[in-house]
Amino acid sequence: MAGWIPFGDAQLTADVKIAPHVVIFSHGFGVQRDSRGMFTDVIAALPKDVGYVLFDYNDIDAAHNMVHANGFADQVIRLRAVISWVRMQPGVTQISLIGHSLGALIIADLAPSDVHKIILLAPPTTPMGGFRRQRYTHKPGAELYRGVWHIPRRDGTTTLISEAVFDELERVDAEGELVKLAMLQPYLLVIAEADEVLPDDDYTELIVMDAITSVGIEGASHNFDPPAREELIQTILERLK
Repeated sequence: MAGWIPFGDAQLTADVKIAPHVVIFSHGFGVQRDSRGMFTDVIAALPKDVGYVLFDYNDIDAAHNMVHANGFADQVIRLRAVISWVRMQPGVTQISLIGHSLGALIIADLAPSDVHKIILLAPPTTPMGGFRRQRYTHKPGAELYRGVWHIPRRDGTTTLISEAVFDELERVDAEGELVKLAMLQPYLLVIAEADEVLPDDDYTELIVMDAITSVGIEGASHNFDPPAREELIQTILERLK
């Protein structure tokens, strides 16, 4: 159900279903909450007694088909606000978190306590800023205008990313965030074994940690596109039990 979540003097657009167990989804870099269909496919497979919150980290200009990407720290603040809001909803007794790509690092940085399960999908382990800047600014049609990159996406939207956002990502220690989270609480790490977006990321240091359960999905792309998506969904459902 489409709705809104209070965020300071503003509101976050969200798809919300409140139930005793609520799963909060943390999406990846520069996209909308339902981009690529991965989270919506997972939601469709959730048991009827499990709720969900799917919200946007970025500011959406639907009239112009644009996504204005916010910085890492801003996204952490948004996730904290969403978790706090869910905890205040009547009848909610458990919260689980599922994060994909950069959204996994947002969860790791916040390291929220008193959650039921944490599942991280294809998180980066290498420095974020340089890689992201090169990947996005070299996309066909990408243009820099007054310090903001206008980047066409394959879904027909345009993502706007400022140089300041890329600079902030340069300072994010991806692997360090994932290690830190494992020192505080256990989580499931799902590895896309045919990741075309993060082909050089190495999970060796993570999978040996006692608090991390790792699952690799053979042939899975970064977004766990079909046919790997069904295995992803089954892996998530089993973990949430």
